[in-house]
Amino acid sequence: MIPDRFANPANSANSTDADWIARIRAGDREAFEALVRHYADRLCGFVYNHIGDADATQELVQDLFLWIWRNRHQWEIRGALTTYLYRAARNRAISHIRHHRLERRWRDQATRQVQSVTDSRSTEHASAEQDLRSGLARALEILPDRCRQVFLLSRAHGLSNAEIGETLEISPKTVEIHMSRALAILRTELADWLE
Repeated sequence: MIPDRFANPANSANSTDADWIARIRAGDREAFEALVRHYADRLCGFVYNHIGDADATQELVQDLFLWIWRNRHQWEIRGALTTYLYRAARNRAISHIRHHRLERRWRDQATRQVQSVTDSRSTEHASAEQDLRSGLARALEILPDRCRQVFLLSRAHGLSNAEIGETLEISPKTVEIHMSRALAILRTELADWLE
């Protein structure tokens, strides 16, 4: 059973929010589970209205709560808890939308470039170009999500490691690690075309 002080934070004063946050920061799983139960469905509805993808919505909201639990010891909120949660959910939705727009734009551009090269070559080379395009698409598909994001932001959009880190909320060193991993996988997957 949820203690009364956690039953409905929307009707509580900021002091109750502070108490709730303090308990979660102290590792109180009951308080955290009550927070999730109280806000998860509403946040999912809010995020879904932004992105229109049910699976991604679930993932983004779960990621938000996971982040809160993992960072609970230094978790601080200025203002109302409800405002913080909705703002954090909105920011994740916006990042998701930006990522998918960039990825779609890059893929469309890559497809157009490969298509223009294919069109300008003889029929004999068209088959090889199609194989390369398919190989590139498959290679990009098998990259882990974060590696693909880093690779596309770097190679397709020309962002620096610092800019990528800021966009994805990771350190520049982590960006380098993901880029190295992406390049190694792509070299392996495209080895036939690199020879």
